[in-house]
Amino acid sequence: MLLPMSTFYSRYQPIIAFLCALVVLLIVYLPTLQTIPNGSDHYYMADVGETQVVLNVWGTLHATGYPLYVMLSSALVAVFKLFGVSPAVAPSLTSLVWSVIAFALLYTLLLHLTNRIWLSALMLVLFGMMRTVWIHSAISEIYSFSLIFLLLLLLIALWRTPIRHRIYWLAFIGGIGVFNHRALIMVAPALLYAAWGELSAAPQRIPRIVIICLLLGLLGFLPYLYLPLRAWSGANWVYGDPGTWQGFLDQFLGREADRYVGLRDSWEALLANFNLVNNVLFTDATLPGVFIGIVGLLYGVTVKAYRRAAITLLLSALFAYSFHVLFYSDILSALILPILVSIACGWLFAASWLLPTTRALSAIQEFARLAPPLLREASGRGGWGVRGAFIILSAITFIVYAITQNQPFILSLTTDPRGVETIEQLRTTPANTTLMIGWGTRYSAAGFGQEVMGLLPQVTLVDHNADLATAAQDGTLITPDYSFYTFPLSWWESRLGQRVYLDVIAPRLIRVRSAPTISETIESDSVIAVEQSAECDFRDIYLDVTWQAQSTPTRDLSVFVYLLDADGNIIAQGDQSAPVYGWYPLTLWQAGELVQDIYPLPRLENAAQIRFGMYHQETDGSFVNDVDYTIPVICDDLG
Repeated sequence: MLLPMSTFYSRYQPIIAFLCALVVLLIVYLPTLQTIPNGSDHYYMADVGETQVVLNVWGTLHATGYPLYVMLSSALVAVFKLFGVSPAVAPSLTSLVWSVIAFALLYTLLLHLTNRIWLSALMLVLFGMMRTVWIHSAISEIYSFSLIFLLLLLLIALWRTPIRHRIYWLAFIGGIGVFNHRALIMVAPALLYAAWGELSAAPQRIPRIVIICLLLGLLGFLPYLYLPLRAWSGANWVYGDPGTWQGFLDQFLGREADRYVGLRDSWEALLANFNLVNNVLFTDATLPGVFIGIVGLLYGVTVKAYRRAAITLLLSALFAYSFHVLFYSDILSALILPILVSIACGWLFAASWLLPTTRALSAIQEFARLAPPLLREASGRGGWGVRGAFIILSAITFIVYAITQNQPFILSLTTDPRGVETIEQLRTTPANTTLMIGWGTRYSAAGFGQEVMGLLPQVTLVDHNADLATAAQDGTLITPDYSFYTFPLSWWESRLGQRVYLDVIAPRLIRVRSAPTISETIESDSVIAVEQSAECDFRDIYLDVTWQAQSTPTRDLSVFVYLLDADGNIIAQGDQSAPVYGWYPLTLWQAGELVQDIYPLPRLENAAQIRFGMYHQETDGSFVNDVDYTIPVICDDLG
């Protein structure tokens, strides 16, 4: 028998309210969901590309490894791909799933604290609009998963009715959460306060309880067996060397992050960190929002029904904030999110404070009955008219502000094309070579292309920490031209312990060798082009030149490359300050050295010939061409 609509609504109103809030958030989130290999190096995105690869191939992440997250998220990614979701979208969609679970937990907590159904749903929407919360629901990262543990612990600790073995549940779930991300330990003092009544009820049992809690907490270590098992099984993407005891300890202890942890060594550093953390919080919740959240929590301390929860939430935020400002020198979302949870709960307390229990004028009461569900709920608790309207208008203002501020920002990160461009550039990497890309966004993009998309099957991808000497000696070590911004020629020579020689092996790919290619020379004191050709693809024309130094150059020359039409007009240029994309000046060359160089030009319909050569600038500012060549451009129809 179907329930009357009013009965159905009354019975399922909490679920309906949550679903309405969730729909609002999904409508906002989905257009910003990351659907391409990551290309941004913003601190929010620093590890996103790596995570995209790891979740697609069941690999391992950087320290501390986060094995539980990796295993569960990899399984979820595999399920999504079975249903046709692309490998680039699936990891982001996984984060959204974890966020939905976290939102359900937060809504349950908010509803339990005040029993305000639609007010709790509204606060959930406001929480979801915060930048840190929003972006971690749209990208492939660990923090929406970590948020689940924080909220589950708070929910268990603050549940008013007795929970059998509450303390043991906190220890068990807390252990799993802390082993997943160490920052969760910051909530421990707050949980200890919330559970102290039960813990101290039987003082003689405290030693036994503590021992059992420690044992339950240590169960959270078990997922770490995943790291050596994947290393021993020969997984394609394994971070570090977790298959050895030392390598495993490095991962488990997160030693590479030690540079971020430690008491600030000066007032200037402390002030800089203070401002850094506050700027993030004010961006997330706004300055008035942070203030209202704190006031709401302090108000909650004065109300008996809210006191335990308010103090617990204040402690959770205070310890996370204090550690972040005093001891952690970079932004860590795992420490920001507990503060934002407390602020959202403070908003709920503040809103409840504004809604009095006395009945208002009948006209206002009638208006409230005709208003949306949030107003009707408050009306049932006593008319409040203007105050209720103020809450709703404030919430709408924050939502509009958050969308206008956060959506363009997040879209700029999730649609950054650099990852896609990196993969496209590397398609021309020759087989049987070693490709060095410094660890970071571009390296992860290359890894996504190789491990997930199946590109570069006969290329060994390494980062800047690898042993590069053998590949340099074999003449198979290559790196993209942009690597030299971070790793200049001096770095390569220091790393390899000898002089190195450069040339171009494919468009925008530089070969690094420990010995030059020397050939016989002719009688000339200039640099000449011994070979030249022009090749086309569907988008570009490539001038392929092999230069030769007839004698040891005494002056650096620049390269000019002009794409000309049939009348000799310049229609595009590809000039460089020096050969090899500006990174190999002539004065570093040896007599007889051959240097291959490739210059990309746009493929234009009216392209007829390429004029190129080398030139220098005189002291009077005039330019002099030292060598000058012209070759025809003939592009076959590529369809």
